[in-house]
Amino acid sequence: MSSTPPKQPPSMPRAARGPRPDFFEDGSSDTLLSMNIALLTELMATRERLDTLERLVASKGLVQREEIDTFEPDAAAEVEREQLRETMSRHVFYLLLQEAERAERIRPPEAV
Repeated sequence: MSSTPPKQPPSMPRAARGPRPDFFEDGSSDTLLSMNIALLTELMATRERLDTLERLVASKGLVQREEIDTFEPDAAAEVEREQLRETMSRHVFYLLLQEAERAERIRPPEAV
């Protein structure tokens, strides 16, 4: 692995322009559907890349599948993985974060 951290993806705007399409009467169901689609998209892209890498590595005789299955990451790899998990979580929970941000903006000021 490289000693430099992975590039951060461009930050996504919090508020989308225009209304979101509604598929269900309950808005939370639409939010859940969108989150699941985002997660599925990420998972499928990752699975395809992983399959490609495993096939290339195996075809060149560089690593056996058993080594992949039993690999234990070091501390630096764990830090990088945590950054990736955080980025993916923000992507998957994007709509909930957006709703929370909107609610915060319209919440009346608390009496002092």
